[in-house]
Amino acid sequence: MTLTPEQHRIYFEARLNGQPIAATGRDVSVRCPFHDDRQASLSIHADKGVWNCFAGCGAGGILEFEKRFSNCDAATAWANIGDVCGIKNQNLFRQQPEATYKYVNEDGALLFEKLRFPGKKFAQRAKDVNGTWTYKLDGVRKVLYRLPEVVSASDVMICEGEKDADRVALLKLSGHPSALSSRVAATTNFDGAGKWRPEYSPYFTGKHVVIFPDNDPVGENHARQIAASVSLYALDVRIVELSGLGEHGDVSNYLDLHNAEDLLNEIRKTPHWKPEKGNLLVDAPNFLTTVSPEIDWLVDGVIQRGANGFICAAPKVGKSWLAVDLALSLALGLPWAGFAVRQPARVALITREDNPALTRWRMDRLLTGKNRTRADLEDRLYVNSREQSPVFRLDESGLFLPMIAELKAVQPEFVILDVFNILHGADENDNTEMRLILEELNRLQREVGCAICVVHHFNKTVEGSLTQRLRGAGAIAGWAEWLVGVESVDEHIRKVQFELKAAQPPETFHYRVCGEDFDNWKRIERTDCVPDPKSKRSRAADFVQ
Repeated sequence: MTLTPEQHRIYFEARLNGQPIAATGRDVSVRCPFHDDRQASLSIHADKGVWNCFAGCGAGGILEFEKRFSNCDAATAWANIGDVCGIKNQNLFRQQPEATYKYVNEDGALLFEKLRFPGKKFAQRAKDVNGTWTYKLDGVRKVLYRLPEVVSASDVMICEGEKDADRVALLKLSGHPSALSSRVAATTNFDGAGKWRPEYSPYFTGKHVVIFPDNDPVGENHARQIAASVSLYALDVRIVELSGLGEHGDVSNYLDLHNAEDLLNEIRKTPHWKPEKGNLLVDAPNFLTTVSPEIDWLVDGVIQRGANGFICAAPKVGKSWLAVDLALSLALGLPWAGFAVRQPARVALITREDNPALTRWRMDRLLTGKNRTRADLEDRLYVNSREQSPVFRLDESGLFLPMIAELKAVQPEFVILDVFNILHGADENDNTEMRLILEELNRLQREVGCAICVVHHFNKTVEGSLTQRLRGAGAIAGWAEWLVGVESVDEHIRKVQFELKAAQPPETFHYRVCGEDFDNWKRIERTDCVPDPKSKRSRAADFVQ
């Protein structure tokens, strides 16, 4: 029984003939009723409900005080305390329990008892460190009823209440000739319908489970809750709706009129329980009717709408040039690398590697090369550089969550992150650590509703496909649905390759970043073949046409 500070005060004032007790917050000294006290030697703290007599009468809580005051046992003391404090069912502990249900651990050691009193009233008690019954279970492990039998059984009957579990156990189904197996147990959870705990369910691993619900909506919901939980571990589960039960009837009512053979027949005719189908899986025909037969391209033939990927290259090759040009082309709805962009898309560019001034210089010159102005980008392209946030990390929620919130407000369709190794502090060669980082990228995609492009590096020592050359653990390449790889041919010419999951990749092509004097304005021009590096002329249309 747990009392409030006000109930503590009411109790002590009643037992001390009205001597006033401070409401809360401090000790108060009063005359002790256990000896001829003229010096007010009893200290009481109403908040905590504790007392201490400095004359040697003792110390403790309210229960110890009442046991001494009334010279009674703990049950009677709690009943007296309830009387004084006006607590409902204060006479409960004066009655003899109808039944005592012992809850033990796997080895049979007593953990606590549940007492059943007339009128279907219950109380739980456990022994404290002094071996005294205390009528609360704070800190006591709550386990299944008849747990040792559950552990050793191959078939377990789950009932709604200890009385029903005992009644089923008395049938001795383990020795019955028609039993499902030779090891049958019956159990329940101690705290009633709707209170099944997930930690109970692993005890049913590899077992056949039968659930007997009470015949009412509460019992049916309780049975489904148990079935959903234990089915993750059990071989099979049955919810047995016993025939002939009246409203609120239970397995004990059934056994008043039937025998063990009848009960086993009810079990046998009950099909195995299956969870209700949700929305996580759809059958293939329905799935195929909801998927367009055509690929929805953001950049024709290169980047599928909603797909994630990498622009990858060795350092100082020009991947950031290509990423900025991609951001501008998407925002303006202009072709990129000769590939059509069907309609403008709102883009966010998060650039962490380069100085913000360099990013500005690149964007201005690429805009000039596309014959567009800054005003054309209004509400189409958003940028985060070191000026806006000196540090940004995917693996630090204090930095990552505000960025997600900002992106959700802007609602970009495409987010570019440049460059990967600066965006986290994890080990890129550790698959476990990388999966956590990639899951944060997935989280960004889910919450913002965007596709993601990450600028990343090649492994310097590995040859082969783009996937094989991508630096770091295999989980990184596995996350990507498209890859754009950039290599240096000479001082000005770059080679671009593609790998796609959605379609056959485009042919490899070459480009150069050029301008009238390579300083005043820039544009990226695609070349059908590699020109003379000394020439400033290109034989193909530039990216933006």
